[in-house]
Amino acid sequence: MRGGGGGEDAPSHDDHPAARRDAQDTNFESDLAKMRILFAVPGYKPAYKLGGPIESVSALAEELKRAGHSVTVFTTNANLDEDLDVETDCPTMVDEVEVWYFKRMRAKAVPGIPYLTKTSGFLYAPAMRKALRRVLPQMDIVHTHLPFVYPTYVTAMEANSAGKPLVYHQRGVFDPARLTFRSWKKRMYIGLIEKRIIRSADTLVALTGAEVDSYRSLGVNNPAVVIPNAVYAERFQSPYDEAINARFGISKGDLVVLFMSRLHPIKGIDKLVDSFRGIADEFPNAKLVVAGPDEWNMVDSLSRSAQREIGRGQVRFAGMVTGATKASLLARADLFALPSDAEGFSMAILESLASATPVLISPGCHFPAVEEAGAGRIVDADSGALATALREMLSAPERLVAMGRAGQQLVNRSFTWERVAAQTSSLYESILAKARSA
Repeated sequence: MRGGGGGEDAPSHDDHPAARRDAQDTNFESDLAKMRILFAVPGYKPAYKLGGPIESVSALAEELKRAGHSVTVFTTNANLDEDLDVETDCPTMVDEVEVWYFKRMRAKAVPGIPYLTKTSGFLYAPAMRKALRRVLPQMDIVHTHLPFVYPTYVTAMEANSAGKPLVYHQRGVFDPARLTFRSWKKRMYIGLIEKRIIRSADTLVALTGAEVDSYRSLGVNNPAVVIPNAVYAERFQSPYDEAINARFGISKGDLVVLFMSRLHPIKGIDKLVDSFRGIADEFPNAKLVVAGPDEWNMVDSLSRSAQREIGRGQVRFAGMVTGATKASLLARADLFALPSDAEGFSMAILESLASATPVLISPGCHFPAVEEAGAGRIVDADSGALATALREMLSAPERLVAMGRAGQQLVNRSFTWERVAAQTSSLYESILAKARSA
């Protein structure tokens, strides 16, 4: 006689259906804890000429890696008007992230037609598709960054074919103001190609609520979630280096207004120079420092205008700056100004706030928290409004210092990469859980 209820013919605890489900759930949770993630992006560090997305995508990849996930990046060797000096069409480790730089084919310039030549291009990389087909089977989830480029197109197509969940990130590109720039080419591409990719995505990521609206304006109703950019604040909280700033003609008693972005019409640098012209005589110790790659060959015309109409040496063009030079300029600036027509979620603004530098931005920057936190001003991107704001802000240096402190507190409280990576991981987990239960 067998005692109790557990004779040898009874199923063991491990064989019970509920136990099997528990074990499967445990295995699934373990898989989620170590997700295999594929990023597709047009460029990757050190391609800093391509702007803020290079900073934000690489930071997110590294933070996800630190959280225990496996991250692979498929990108090109593009760096705006040049190619990176990197190995191509093979994996390489960049700050513990596996990165594949694929050799891009350059589009031939069309003489006399800047509409077709002043662009970073489609970035066709012929070796990428074959490598994707080898790598995708090992991936849990695919995340594309930025539209209108081959890496997003081919990665989305191959992910759909392989049945992999797709997350789509526009990073501000569908802002109505940006779509008016070269509008017919963009609208045609959206209608023929990009909208099909967007609609195939499991979830759309938006940096701001305005980006959600821009998705909807395209007639796309996929689920969308807002996850902002962030910054490693500690990298921008060191004292400035007087020797570095002296290279740009900055003296100890100067009032420094800093513009740091790509020199492109949509960024508003021409309006900022015009507005500075209106206040330069009132503030002879003020200097406008313009830093960033000259994507649209604007420096010559801006420099000639500044030399004619603004006090000698009050406008300085620093070119592309990175690393310690960039951090020192941000720390030294009394005010950061970006009167852009359209931004996703500017990394330069976040870095300025982290540096305790107050900001003067436009509504197109989509950053209302700046004024809500008392960290700066938001004014229309026209020369008159900017000149008035510059005059008022530069006349109150104590107020600038208080704004800078408020901005630093805002960043430390709300815009850390640890927080953003956790939000992103949770998004991936919810998508994979939904796919599992379907």
